[in-house]
Amino acid sequence: MHPSTLPPGSIVGSWRLLGLASQGSFGAVFRAESTTAPESGPVALKFALQPGDPRFALEAAFLSRMKHPNLPLLRDSGEWHSPSGTTYSFLVMDWEEGLPLYSWARLRPRSSREVLRVLAQGARALQAIHSAGGLHRDVKGDHFLVRPEDGHAVLVDFGSCTFRGAPVITRNSGPPSTPEYLSPQSLVHQWRFRRDPTARYEPSVADDVYALGVTAYRLVTERYPLIADDDSGTDEGQDDSLPIIPKLVPADVLVQLSPELALWIRQLLSVEPSARGTPAELVRGLERSANTEGAKADKPIGPIRAHSAPRKAIPQQKPPPPMPSRALRWKVWFGATALTLVLVAGGGGLLHAQMEQSSSSGQPPTLMQQFPTVHAETSGLGELELPEPLNPSEPMPPHEGINAPIPDGPLQGQRTPPCRKPLVEINGGCWSLVGNETPPCSDITYEWRKQCYLPFMAPSRPLNTREK
Repeated sequence: MHPSTLPPGSIVGSWRLLGLASQGSFGAVFRAESTTAPESGPVALKFALQPGDPRFALEAAFLSRMKHPNLPLLRDSGEWHSPSGTTYSFLVMDWEEGLPLYSWARLRPRSSREVLRVLAQGARALQAIHSAGGLHRDVKGDHFLVRPEDGHAVLVDFGSCTFRGAPVITRNSGPPSTPEYLSPQSLVHQWRFRRDPTARYEPSVADDVYALGVTAYRLVTERYPLIADDDSGTDEGQDDSLPIIPKLVPADVLVQLSPELALWIRQLLSVEPSARGTPAELVRGLERSANTEGAKADKPIGPIRAHSAPRKAIPQQKPPPPMPSRALRWKVWFGATALTLVLVAGGGGLLHAQMEQSSSSGQPPTLMQQFPTVHAETSGLGELELPEPLNPSEPMPPHEGINAPIPDGPLQGQRTPPCRKPLVEINGGCWSLVGNETPPCSDITYEWRKQCYLPFMAPSRPLNTREK
């Protein structure tokens, strides 16, 4: 018996399961209660879905030293033995009532002051983690639970955490984080050492702070940070093989924010790590802004409307010069890498939805729209052996209708065997399982044995770092 199939009433250690609350790729969370003192209230019992998962030992070791109002409180940890003799780890924490941050924001229009208060609590959580010598390494909106009645926020899911003295359990060079929340330093490292998987990136406090900035940007704009259209950016070196970090469109260009919240989001997303501020500095500054900023901070956050006044005809101008090849290669590589992670972790359904949104608006998709976040649990993505990235210029081949079966042969442009893990070979083509989609499958995924698969398209040619 697998732990995810345990029925209500099952006993795990000294805890009684009340029902499955949520499930990701690596863990399942049950609502549970004490068998000896059920009146003490519900708890969250988190099961590992893989036997002997080392992430759970790290999570338990770190949470056991933490006691903070913006972090989950560890009650118990142990192992459950299935009837077949397989051993699965579990953790027991306080049950946190609340909604994921982005869902909380959609309940009603939020003000800049409310966002400042939530961000201050996020900074407090990071301050406690870093003071204990730890890093969360997967800070994002899905990992903040916010109580609707009072706005109290808790940072959860420490499956990707690390701390001083912790063993290394991932094998790739980058951190086990969600791609869209990675800092420029992490992405530059992966670019520089893209052919050397042994060159590990060492994350810092500044990486968690940057991820909080991405969280804030998406919280107020409902999208990931957009790359500006101009060619300027931060040059990481004189060597033409190194990338240019592109500039981002400020959040206050897209939505109406109070002046101080706009400045805080810009600061959190600074390219220079030291410019982002320490968690302690952020706590003081964000709380001060939430308590003292004027009436503009109480206005609902909303999109900036375009002026309706007629415009004068603009003479046709020469097109701008092409983007420097170094920056272009960086953007293409970043997009392809992010999309590969999305396909591997099962984000194909969301990718399809965002592609539909872009096509219906009549506008070309932005980089972040093309490569949305991974909505499956991302702890341990770094342990996957990734195939070569999909060429982002290759469109995903749609089909007519829904629930189409996988064809008898490979699609035009689809990668053919050998298929590197985690891709699978089906009918002569390489396919990626979409873990968060079940039949009926969407019009860019195909059904095979009651599961949905996305075709993995072969790159038209490899990126050449010597190109001019």
